[in-house]
Amino acid sequence: MPRLIKRLPADDRTNGWSALLPTRTPASPLEGEHTFDWVIVGSGYAGIAAARRLAELRQADSIALVDSGAVGENASGRNSGFAIDLPHVPGDSATSVEQGRRATRVNRFVMADLEQQIKAHGIDCGWERRGRYHAAVTGGVAASALGSYAANLEAWGEPYETLTRDALAQRLGTRYYHSAIYTPGTCLMNPAALVRGLADSLPPRVSRYEHSAVVEIETAGRAPYVRTARGRIRFGKLILAVNPFAQSFGVFKNRQIPMLLFASLTKPLTPAQQAKLGTQASWGITPAHGVAGSTLRLTPDKRLLIRQGFEYSPTLCTDEARRRAARAQHAQLLAARFAHLGELEIEHFWMGWLGISHNHAPAFGQVSERVYAAACCNGSGIVRHTAAGRLIAELALGERSELIDDFLVQGTASYIPPRPLRDLGVIWSIRREQAAGRAEV
Repeated sequence: MPRLIKRLPADDRTNGWSALLPTRTPASPLEGEHTFDWVIVGSGYAGIAAARRLAELRQADSIALVDSGAVGENASGRNSGFAIDLPHVPGDSATSVEQGRRATRVNRFVMADLEQQIKAHGIDCGWERRGRYHAAVTGGVAASALGSYAANLEAWGEPYETLTRDALAQRLGTRYYHSAIYTPGTCLMNPAALVRGLADSLPPRVSRYEHSAVVEIETAGRAPYVRTARGRIRFGKLILAVNPFAQSFGVFKNRQIPMLLFASLTKPLTPAQQAKLGTQASWGITPAHGVAGSTLRLTPDKRLLIRQGFEYSPTLCTDEARRRAARAQHAQLLAARFAHLGELEIEHFWMGWLGISHNHAPAFGQVSERVYAAACCNGSGIVRHTAAGRLIAELALGERSELIDDFLVQGTASYIPPRPLRDLGVIWSIRREQAAGRAEV
């Protein structure tokens, strides 16, 4: 029986990353009746990687890539622009240390592939291997979170550097942080420019359709299809790469939690303000307290970015009052970190969604006879979703590799009770974490 897709992305159309880029002409919307061997819904990192991998492995197959909006305006173009090589959630057991090593192998394989594509296709996205400062505001979080992270880095044999407040002030130009651990492998970029470049460099035989929201899907019977407002595609196999919106398709409905985050980007700093910053030309900070803390960047064109606000969003929408409050908070947090710079004017403000799972594992695999899905990046979308897209394509082709095994080293996303029980548990857990980390904001 066909399923109507009633919940569609409601992006606020104010993505600051894409506002910095030249105007791009999107692919035409889907119109009329079509038949393809493969349909991929979602043209973020996962969907694009799946399309590229299928084109490499099945050169005679027809492939369609369909997106509800424009490439770069979706969640893939709205993140903070970190391609991180190391796991987000380390553990201290022998098993978790080995899981971390295997996750790192996947991440670095994907990052090397992304760097090759950026070079081969001349993708101008500001890709820089700048490393990452994993920072704590308070001594207590430094002792707990940074201490355990350093122990994992030691166990993995990874290089790192511990920096005190004075050293951070010299490098970054702020004394706000108690301490940080610097690791060198992270790359920074404009994520909207990257995802645009990856999409626009797909092989010509991948048929791309933008502004083509899927409103109906039928996966059973002899002629399965996806339908948009103006067209329909009958397919052989379907890959869903729509992250938390997978629940709209009835997929991974009780496996991932949709979270809403907000981001702001200032106007370029004046030469006088730049002179008061540290020695690093550009840099990125991730918070040691992931729920309460703030992500921060100094971009190559001397803007400050802040991402803060981590809230449960089961309806995948928000309101203007919440947006205004988040923007005001960003201004306050930037002022607290950089009071010595004087007035910092926010030029761009936007929001985006990500999916997390209870056990920090991906939602990944075959979900019915003809349908495969990859979702739930757990906050590491650029690298993990790129890996997920490549590997879900291989899985759909019947391949099994060591890379897939490494990607699934933590298993798949665990079951989460349905609403409203889920709402109570998630909201209570987030509030508890935010209260515990209130000084880390």
